[in-house]
Amino acid sequence: MIATVPAFLIVLSGLQDPGPPPQDPVPLPSQSLYEAPAIRPFEPPAGFGDDGAEGDNSTGTYRGPIRGMVTINAYEGQFEAGPTDAALAYDQGVISAEMRMDQRMGPMDGAWQLVDPEGGVLMSIVLVDYGPGQPIEGAWMSRTTPAAGTLTSGSRDGDTVSLLLIGEGPTEGGRLELQRVGRGWSGTLQGERRRLRVSLVPKPD
Repeated sequence: MIATVPAFLIVLSGLQDPGPPPQDPVPLPSQSLYEAPAIRPFEPPAGFGDDGAEGDNSTGTYRGPIRGMVTINAYEGQFEAGPTDAALAYDQGVISAEMRMDQRMGPMDGAWQLVDPEGGVLMSIVLVDYGPGQPIEGAWMSRTTPAAGTLTSGSRDGDTVSLLLIGEGPTEGGRLELQRVGRGWSGTLQGERRRLRVSLVPKPD
């Protein structure tokens, strides 16, 4: 009888409820899952550039031998080969993908300057705007003090935008309340100590 007790216990342990099966971890609310971009970068198909140049006369990729020296001041690219057909097609594909992506971006996307009523530049701002319904992100740098920081959208309603300026370290932040006016934006900058009338204008090239 004593010898059968261990076997009896083994049978009981096998009948116990193993509990619910393990579940896949649920992503946190702050962890957004990857989504393929609406417009993918230019991806050359298989065999891209394998076709030879069309026409009766196909020129080589490289220039002929150097026949003589050229001084630096007189150099005008004599030793470089011209771009191949494949290189030109690749460049056109990259430019086309970039242009289509730029067309999808929102009106605040790009480089800006924040100016006072007299036209003095207060800040340089770079924004990433993915369009209506999407948050605006960016960075800012003061042109009058060593301050700098990041930036995010507080609210957005049509042509009215609120941007939160977050300073790095002890840097003072602020809030931009802007209304779209033509190609730029006009409104107020609310800091911790003062409120200014400002305009957001495209940064000159």
